[in-house]
Amino acid sequence: MKLIRSVVVVSLVVFMASCADTPNKKHTVKRPDTKVVQPDQELNSQYYLNQAQRQYDASGDITQRNSLLLQAAASLQHEKNCNASIKLLNILTPELIHPDHQPQAQLLLAQCYMQLPTPAVAQAQKLMTRLSKSQQDPAQISALQARIDEYQHAWLAASENLIAAGNLDQEHSLRLWHAIGNLTSKQDKQAVINEPRLKSWIELKTIVQQQGTHPEKLKTQVNQWQAKHASHPLANILPDTLLSAMAQKAISPKRLAVLLPLTGRLASQGNAIKDGVVAAYLAQLNEPAGFSNESTLTNVELQFFDSALKTPEELKALVADFDVIIGPLLKEKIAKLITLLPEDKSVLALNRIDSIVSNMPVSHRVDSNLSLADSAENTTASEPLPLQVQSQQDVDPSDAMPQNKAPEVYYFSLAPEDEAIQLAKHIHTLGFRHPIVLAADTSTTQRMSEAFVKQWQHNAQQQDYVAPATGTFTDSKNMRKLVSELLDVAQSRQRVRQIELLTTAEVYAVERNRRDVDAIILFANPEQTELLNPIIESSLSPFAAREISVFASSRSYTLELTKNSIRDLRNLTFIDMPWMMPNNPWPALAKDVRALWPQSQDNLLRLFALGYDAYNLVPKLRHLKLLPIASVQGLSGDLSISADGEIHRVLPWAKVAQDRITPLAMD
Repeated sequence: MKLIRSVVVVSLVVFMASCADTPNKKHTVKRPDTKVVQPDQELNSQYYLNQAQRQYDASGDITQRNSLLLQAAASLQHEKNCNASIKLLNILTPELIHPDHQPQAQLLLAQCYMQLPTPAVAQAQKLMTRLSKSQQDPAQISALQARIDEYQHAWLAASENLIAAGNLDQEHSLRLWHAIGNLTSKQDKQAVINEPRLKSWIELKTIVQQQGTHPEKLKTQVNQWQAKHASHPLANILPDTLLSAMAQKAISPKRLAVLLPLTGRLASQGNAIKDGVVAAYLAQLNEPAGFSNESTLTNVELQFFDSALKTPEELKALVADFDVIIGPLLKEKIAKLITLLPEDKSVLALNRIDSIVSNMPVSHRVDSNLSLADSAENTTASEPLPLQVQSQQDVDPSDAMPQNKAPEVYYFSLAPEDEAIQLAKHIHTLGFRHPIVLAADTSTTQRMSEAFVKQWQHNAQQQDYVAPATGTFTDSKNMRKLVSELLDVAQSRQRVRQIELLTTAEVYAVERNRRDVDAIILFANPEQTELLNPIIESSLSPFAAREISVFASSRSYTLELTKNSIRDLRNLTFIDMPWMMPNNPWPALAKDVRALWPQSQDNLLRLFALGYDAYNLVPKLRHLKLLPIASVQGLSGDLSISADGEIHRVLPWAKVAQDRITPLAMD
């Protein structure tokens, strides 16, 4: 087959060369018979190539020859030989004389670029910018642009182009549903304004988001939506996951086991999570009569087991008579335990078995996200301790997969890398394009920096990508030097000195920072951030055309901020759990926690939130997994679940403004 394709391409090259070497032919230009190339499916590409040569030899008509060659290129595309079609079109394009042929060739070429095993999205988009819907079939252009938008994760544009393309058969309807599912609430409103036909799709999405964890209500409201929109493409062919969610029963255990390290070196972390689970259990137990529903646990026996010194085999024996297991915490115990448990068990593991393992010595691999090594070497008394505990040895992810029928497993962790990814997505959405990343010299903050850069590269993969400048500081002494170097302030200072040496007059100058930088990202603890933020502020030129925004993760924030701390952190924008924000929606719970554990550090309060949310998630797990666009508000963030059972958190934003922390509107 490869030989035949090569022969086709070589014969075309020879044919085109022979055409160029025929000076006595009368070159005529005629309007092509058809504007849009639609080859006869029964005729193959070789037929059109042969016809092109015969007709050109007979009449010398370039226009007719090119029409046939464009049909040959379209046939090659239909034959799933886009490589040959691309070669043909690249040879043919300079020969196209008639104005209608150029847009035809561009559309065919863009379509082929998107049909390659690895789509050439950038090349296709470049061609699409030259096309207008008046030149070609608008439906074809919309359909192709929708495909490009999907690859670029431009979901609003993809939604509008998919519905503009028409032909909403099952495949295209499900693609549109997927695109709609990725829109933010702000984009939902914009979509309806831009394209009113999307209103019914947004209505269905809203129903799923609001009732996704309530199967009976979900079923009732979806049925009502179907009756209202009987002619809608999804009315008779609902997505399989939505059908499953309406029929699926919630997890409703009679006995629930919690496996946590309650003694030993991780006892404080384990007990903080335990306190959160107990608080959630008591909150549901004390709900007024009639308030319980399918999304809460009722009449459940709750029992805790110390997993500190027990093997996975021993843990399996302990939970043999329990329906649901929360935990364990250590990665290798999760990986082994889920291979031992029968399929009738449901497990909410408090870690991810595919977590990033740092390159530090094996003896220090306690936590894939916040290591004990980091805490011992680089923290002060108020810096968070481990949020996600990992194994002390590497585990091959493939070893974690059961060979027989597996239990129902979900993974919940507080991974700082996830915060770095959310930061990268958010500031890219805001329009920033040239960030600088400053990170402390710890394994955790370095992994966060790497996660940010990786996500940033993914955000800009279809555009001219500029890698963010990154820098690492080891202590307070080299912070100023690092900031000066990354902002090019040192170079500005040197230029001022050079000018002073060249003149006897007094030079009045202000050092200037780089003009391209539009955001600075900090991965540091609260004390380091309090030192860094004023250094950054003092390094910025007062004559800059725009301000440079400074962003940080939850590691930069503590509930123990003083007035002086808030002053040093002014204008800093950061993310953290809703539970850690001022004026959160759980004032009574926060009051009780402060009364019971007045000395609790920030890290233990975050682990309390993990335990609280883990217990409340149990009856919602199946439906959230089936409906990733649905989410629930938890102490630790807005929680949703991907198809692989991984729980994702979206954290709220806040800004240090004047003398207080001001929450920012989400979305």
